[in-house]
Amino acid sequence: MHSAPQKQSFHRIPELDALRGLAALSVVLFHFSGSNKNLLGWDFRFGVTGVDIFFMISGFVIFLTIQKIHRWQDFAVFRFARLYPAFWCCMLVTAVFMLVYEPENLSVTQLLANATMLPAYFSEKDLDGSYWTLLVEINFYLWILAVYMTGTLKRIEDIGFAFIILIVVFHIFSENDTSLHQIVVSKVQLANHFPLFYSGILFYQLFKGQKTVKNILLMVFSLLASFYLHSKGGKSMYYISAVEHCFMLVFYHAVFTLFIYGKLRFLDKMPLIQLGKISYCLYLIHQYAGLQLIATFTEVLHFNIYTAIVLALGLAVLLAYFANTFVEIPANELIRNWYKNRRSERLHANRTVA
Repeated sequence: MHSAPQKQSFHRIPELDALRGLAALSVVLFHFSGSNKNLLGWDFRFGVTGVDIFFMISGFVIFLTIQKIHRWQDFAVFRFARLYPAFWCCMLVTAVFMLVYEPENLSVTQLLANATMLPAYFSEKDLDGSYWTLLVEINFYLWILAVYMTGTLKRIEDIGFAFIILIVVFHIFSENDTSLHQIVVSKVQLANHFPLFYSGILFYQLFKGQKTVKNILLMVFSLLASFYLHSKGGKSMYYISAVEHCFMLVFYHAVFTLFIYGKLRFLDKMPLIQLGKISYCLYLIHQYAGLQLIATFTEVLHFNIYTAIVLALGLAVLLAYFANTFVEIPANELIRNWYKNRRSERLHANRTVA
């Protein structure tokens, strides 16, 4: 029998936690294998698309989240609490590794620019290659916050559709103006990946049983737009073909379809859930530190490449666990509680005055 999309408490969605964990692991394996292809004899190229499902999950979860807030400040503070303390912790871990391995490549200005998550706006490079997705995420947060502040959240499907049309038109007509195209692609990277966030939003609507036929048609449109954007500036174009990327995008949309119909509950297993919980920190820590560790294990200690990768992965997971346990979770709770208490005090003061 065909089952309807599932509805459940949004305090925690274990399937999405598991998918985050698997996506993070695929990105880690992509970097670890790709940089050691000569030793391995193979590489996990398709792991580059792990960020695609990250973006889809983000679209789903952020749209879910923003509907619960009462003021735009709530969204800004809660996103800051969720992202920045953990990022600063992981960035410092990477900086320590850079001081050990390549101190000449680390500067105070680069460190400060990266601390904003927006180094591209200060003409600085990402401290770690994985940080590029953070700018995409922040671009999306600003976009959905603008939709919220203009009171048009109920029309987000139409606004998203129009935004994708704008993106496609921009790419078509800016190809002859390489300078403008390069500026937008590098500074507003959401232009290369927005359809994935939009798909996440549409999946949330389907998850809630809203406007099903319309949203399915929009989903097809969004998927086709993602196909078109393969060669327009995203990372995948450098590692996999357009056909391969299209296959992976269809696969991720199929996985999300299974999720909204409750067919991924088998992923609700503690190892995967725990991996999902540390996925943000693992994603931030793994690349530079992990690759330097692998190089040390293979070139200095003469370990087998597979042993080196397993050890580097284990250490990256351990560092991510500590960052999640001792920084990400407590800092998030501390900032959120401080903000809620301060807001309650202000409301109480206003009532007293009244």
